[in-house]
Amino acid sequence: MLVEHAIIVTQGPLPPPPLAIHGWSLSYAAVNAFFILSGFLIADSLERRSDVAQFIAARALRLWPALLVLSFAAVFIIGPIVTSLSVGEYFQSPQTWMFPVNVLGFLDTTQGPAGIFSTHPWAGEFSATLWTLRYEVIAYAAAALLFFSPLPWGRYASLAWFGLATLAYLFVSLFWSDAPALISSAARLSSAFTLGMVVHAWRDRVHILPWPMLLAIPVWLVLGEQAMAEVFMNIALASGLFAVAFVALDRWPTGADLSDWSYGIYIWHYPIMQIVLFLDPQADPVKVGLITVPVTCLVSAMSWSLVEKPSLGLKQQLGRQLERIGRGHSPH
Repeated sequence: MLVEHAIIVTQGPLPPPPLAIHGWSLSYAAVNAFFILSGFLIADSLERRSDVAQFIAARALRLWPALLVLSFAAVFIIGPIVTSLSVGEYFQSPQTWMFPVNVLGFLDTTQGPAGIFSTHPWAGEFSATLWTLRYEVIAYAAAALLFFSPLPWGRYASLAWFGLATLAYLFVSLFWSDAPALISSAARLSSAFTLGMVVHAWRDRVHILPWPMLLAIPVWLVLGEQAMAEVFMNIALASGLFAVAFVALDRWPTGADLSDWSYGIYIWHYPIMQIVLFLDPQADPVKVGLITVPVTCLVSAMSWSLVEKPSLGLKQQLGRQLERIGRGHSPH
């Protein structure tokens, strides 16, 4: 995703998308892969905790603290430097103050604080990747609803939910081409998310091997740009991801003991690319990428060590507070 964004940031919305096969771009596939993995991890989290308050606390502390820092940095540190407005106009603009609201509320994040990066191919954007977080939160809520309600949960139920989500995606793609983005994207990403839940549910019964990937890729390529092609693309992605994650555990280092910089990389790489382009408007994708990778790793390491990891340490405390509130008691 970072590789493709280095091209997109510098060249703008020029069709077809870079690094694409039959219109399926690298970043598009990467988002699907992220949701497949998320479906697996969220199913595991629900079954390990079996407590709605602890689950909500864990998700809130994973998402919001880093976003709060990003919003603060965007409005008070980066924004005043990269805006084309005067400082007074910048801080008087409602758009500037709506940015933290949109980010923390998982709303429309297509524009950043007022007047930023006004001469860029993607003028006004701060962190374009944030749009996926609203669908991640929707997926969290739906998975929790399934798990904590009388609705079925288990191996065969996971297949049913994956089938329903995939049928919904195919219906929207084939018969509702002008569907609102909230519906079309939710259907698409729900299919990927529930596929991850299927893998989790069947992990002890079915060997996770890379062979389904070898079968799914040719079908995906033959189907081209048809909506059904995405289903096989997702199967190939899931097969490859989990084969690497589980089949090779005894042979390859997994990085399980490493710090988790993934979220910081996800939310910070795009604004860092925009800053690089602001400092050097003639920079090409290679230069933007080469500068962005180490800087993003540094920022993500700081985000993990100073914000995310300490926040996650508060999960149990926040979970107990939410449980008290849910029972109608004062949180104090």
